[in-house]
Amino acid sequence: MKKSIFFFSSITMIYCNSQVIKTNIDLVNIKDDKVAVTIEFPKMKSSDVKFHFPKTVPGTYSVDDYGRFIEGIKFFDSKGRELLYTKVNDNTYSLKNARDLTKVTYLVNDSFDEEMDTSKHKAVFSPSGTDIEDNKVHLINTHGFIGYIDKMQDVPYKLVVQKPADFYGTTALVDQDKSDTTDTYLLANYAKVTDSPLMYARPNFITFNAGGMDLVLGVYSPTGKYKAEDFKENLEKMVVAQKRFLGDMNTNKKYAIMLYLAGKDSPIIKGFGALEHHESTSVVLSELMPKDDIDKSLTDIVSHEFFHTVNPLKTHSEEIHYFDYADPKMSQHLWMYEGGTEYFANLFQIQEGLIDKNDFLTRINQKIAGSKRYKDTLPFTVMSKNILQNEYKDQYLNVYEKGTLLTMCLDIELRELSKGEMGYRDMIRKLSQRFGENKPFKDDKLIDELVIVTGYPQ
Repeated sequence: MKKSIFFFSSITMIYCNSQVIKTNIDLVNIKDDKVAVTIEFPKMKSSDVKFHFPKTVPGTYSVDDYGRFIEGIKFFDSKGRELLYTKVNDNTYSLKNARDLTKVTYLVNDSFDEEMDTSKHKAVFSPSGTDIEDNKVHLINTHGFIGYIDKMQDVPYKLVVQKPADFYGTTALVDQDKSDTTDTYLLANYAKVTDSPLMYARPNFITFNAGGMDLVLGVYSPTGKYKAEDFKENLEKMVVAQKRFLGDMNTNKKYAIMLYLAGKDSPIIKGFGALEHHESTSVVLSELMPKDDIDKSLTDIVSHEFFHTVNPLKTHSEEIHYFDYADPKMSQHLWMYEGGTEYFANLFQIQEGLIDKNDFLTRINQKIAGSKRYKDTLPFTVMSKNILQNEYKDQYLNVYEKGTLLTMCLDIELRELSKGEMGYRDMIRKLSQRFGENKPFKDDKLIDELVIVTGYPQ
């Protein structure tokens, strides 16, 4: 089925054939639960080339090594001859004398199947993972399908997805062709690639406007129990409240939600939740949940991810802005990125009348109790900076517990100092005005910046 979605935009960048990375994902000819991917490159500027898959991606805070799901990789020159390579690790391939490199091909296994066997690795968090179920559904978190070459991350990508004619792709991207069997997307760089998940299944979607923002909700419900329309009323109410709460801090004109509902015959899913992106979120929940519980989860989970459009997606440090997928450097400030976002996700609900005072206080008490399961003497900045190391990774979930409490305390302190004139939301607004999506702050200078925007000393 051809998309008739209303996300209209103009492509202002000129994508010349000689200056674009052409990527093909074949969802038609699937064999042994594996998807074939082909990437064609413009002319190499160096003979010493490294091809990478991400070690981790923004918003996950864990080492996932997406390259371990790749097999049968081959590199070719312009005459179709295979080039020799060295596999450096699960994610990286090194080629020498590779000026003639023009193409790489490989097969992608999905991460969902691995959730049933974690004897070798910790399973990838489901919403940041991949699912390949022929004739049913394909959850394409693009960082699990598409690799990149060092120093070519800023080259535009042309992504072509071959698909069954009766499949629909839920995404915030705009399809550039009119075919029923291919979708073509143009992306400015590799960061935009990894920021653009897709979910392909038989059509089960709605499009509507809420709070001045165009939304698409695509739902995969394996038994057909749920339709996208079932969740519209709750989602619309939530988004209108969020937009009102954020005011001019959020500038999104469109947003896509991919809701994957795992059934009893689906892969065994262990990581229910969502992963944020600038214009979309991928959500994994259980189809066995009652509708009211799904509505509540969408309010709590999707609102958290949507608030990420402000922080850290549009207000962040250099570690996030210049993210190194192969050797990531982490920020000290998960207290703000995740704790502050979780606080917003609860605060807006009481301020916009979605929950009452008792509900809010119950949630805060749960955060207090939950925080006691973690090391109370561990500085959050130290934990955050080193979160990928084994010594600290088990403390991560405290960002949603104590991180929320730290932010609430800061909110209270700001309100007391300003006699009610300024709170945490006002501070983030001023910080976003001072910096923004294309101007990162220095990680070790954040507190100094907060003093500047609030006018209050440390």
